[in-house]
Amino acid sequence: MIQPPDRVDDLAGLRVAARSRSAEPGVEIGGDWYLSARLPGGDVFLAIGDSVGHGLRAAESMLRLRFAMSAFAAEGHRPATVLTRLNALMCWSGSGMTASAAAARYSPHDGMLTWANAGHLPLLLAGRRVRQLPDPEGMLLGVAPSTRYTQCVERLEPGDMMLMYTDGLIPHGKSIDDGVRVLLKLLAGTSRTPEVLLDGLDYHASHDDATALAIHRVS
Repeated sequence: MIQPPDRVDDLAGLRVAARSRSAEPGVEIGGDWYLSARLPGGDVFLAIGDSVGHGLRAAESMLRLRFAMSAFAAEGHRPATVLTRLNALMCWSGSGMTASAAAARYSPHDGMLTWANAGHLPLLLAGRRVRQLPDPEGMLLGVAPSTRYTQCVERLEPGDMMLMYTDGLIPHGKSIDDGVRVLLKLLAGTSRTPEVLLDGLDYHASHDDATALAIHRVS
């Protein structure tokens, strides 16, 4: 299997559920990936990404990116720096592959979430209201070595639910904006468990690889 497995974790006051599905039925090979891990200092690192294309070549790119992202995050780098280093690595490799990614770091001490984005879809949050979070500046990984990545910060309140996802969840024939509205509606109507939220998503909506990471602040 060349694809991150489905899982549910309890990490520093967060309940995190993840699910990945390949575009090729019966074949667990895809270019999407996610990360959810407790960092050495106690923070939680959360990320999702999508290597352009699907099949074995995209899966090989995914494995390299996921491993490198894990290493950069474990070194203590902020999300924007993790993406900057990943971008430099991809540009230097000369593979011609590109990828989108969103990377976030959560502090259980104060509930602050800091995130950066490399040409990826926006994070969605259900809290006092359901909304799309601000989109930090940053283009796809592997395009230009001089790309600048910025960060945004938001406090997650107890009970908040956040969704990170790939474009495989955007229904075929719909624009990105329309697809995001569909996901926001699902997010608004779900019960407050990440597993139930993931159960309600359509992983074959676009006939592409699809991955989702649902994060619930429980305390």
